[in-house]
This record gives sequence, C-alpha cells and structure tokens, in this order.
Amino acid sequence: MHIETHYLPSLEYMSLLLQHPTLLFEVEENFPKQTYRNRCLILGANGVERLTVPVIHTSGQKTKTKDTKIDYSQNWIKQHQGAFQAAYGNAPYFEYFKPYLDQIFAKKRFFLVDLNIDLLSFVYRIIDVPLVYEKTLEFGVKAETSEYDQISAKKDWTTRSFYQNKSYRQCFGTEFVPNLSVLDLLMNHGKESLTFLT
Repeated sequence: MHIETHYLPSLEYMSLLLQHPTLLFEVEENFPKQTYRNRCLILGANGVERLTVPVIHTSGQKTKTKDTKIDYSQNWIKQHQGAFQAAYGNAPYFEYFKPYLDQIFAKKRFFLVDLNIDLLSFVYRIIDVPLVYEKTLEFGVKAETSEYDQISAKKDWTTRSFYQNKSYRQCFGTEFVPNLSVLDLLMNHGKESLTFLT
C-alpha cells in the first residue's frame, strides 16, 4: 500500500497500515505543511494536546519529504518527552516503553521521514508484526492500493472509514477520546494494542 509517513501516527493510520503486509512510503512528494507527517495528538490532563516536530523550511523553495530536515534549534524533544511524561507517567506501560522512545529521540535523526519510520518500527515491534516497507523512487508511482494523502489533519476522521472506534482504558477524562496517537493506546495496553487495531 502506498501512503505517506506520519509522526507517532493515529489509530486510524495504524489500523489502515495493518491491513497491508507491505508498505510503500511516499518520500518524493513536495513536503506539505499542516499535516500529520510531523504532528500527533495525545491526551493529557487538560485534554487533547497537539505535538509538532519542527522542520526546516527554505523560504520560497519546495522541499521533498525525503529531504525535509528536523529543526533541532528548537528544544522540541524535551517538550515532547515532558508531554509524554505528563500524559502517560501513570500509564501501565510508560516505564517499559520510555527508554525505547528516549533512544529513538537520542539518535537525532537528520530527516523527518527517518524519525517517523524509526517510531513506526518501534510500534510494530511492540505489537509483534513485521514492518515490511520500501520508499518511493519517484513521485506518482503508486502501489496497487494507494491511500496516499487520504488521512488529512484538516478533515474530521469520522468522514473516513479506515478506523472502527473501539474504546479502551485511558489515563485522563471520563469521556473516551478516539483516534489519538497510537502512543496513547500503547501506553495503556502494551502488546494487547493489536487487538484494538485489527
């Protein structure tokens, strides 16, 4: 399946990926702003929080996704780690998964797409599913099935049919919040997460 990479992706994205044994990641596109490629949603004490990985934009120039560099001049790693701690510090699997996340962030990947794939590999390892993927070599070459750019941050996820909302135990709030980052599910349910995604 042909699709772009997302940062700590939503449950909708994960359940879509898990329907396909092989993935083709779109990296030859011009990097679009305000998408899930560099942002995710988690649930904290004050509700849903949006976390964004800052990227370096060269003004007036288009940059391909594969060449989109992470901006480390901003202290975003510390901010994201603090947000994870605040949101999931009391979750059953936080102590177990935190070192793995810290290791991934400590690599300080140059390109956003590599960070996204590292984090996705971590998720796949936890749920015990092999991650089989390739990256596109030119733009516009699609796999047999393409869901490229279908999961838009600008449209409500309920307008799409990729994800059947199944509620699970969350750390905050009395009302269940659906379709957050897969991190929310993992921190609360560990390996069992796969049953909520398939």
